[in-house]
Amino acid sequence: MSDTQYCWIVICKNHKFHRQQNLFSGHRILLGETDAFTPHPPVDGPLNVRCDDCGKEYDYRPAEVLRYQIELPASFAPHPLFS
Repeated sequence: MSDTQYCWIVICKNHKFHRQQNLFSGHRILLGETDAFTPHPPVDGPLNVRCDDCGKEYDYRPAEVLRYQIELPASFAPHPLFS
């Protein structure tokens, strides 16, 4: 059994704010825990997400929700659609 953790994410659209922190890949907003095999979550229409870092809120298309391998922080609270 693997200890690898995966999470659904979106990349914050406030590029100007996050550019100084992570120039190449953007700021990842964690949405919900997943695994390597679970299909893409059923998101109908735009998903409204507030960035945990800059505080800005943006709408994201279902195609912008990505699977990302990451160790989840202890303080992680999933987005309501992913809880």
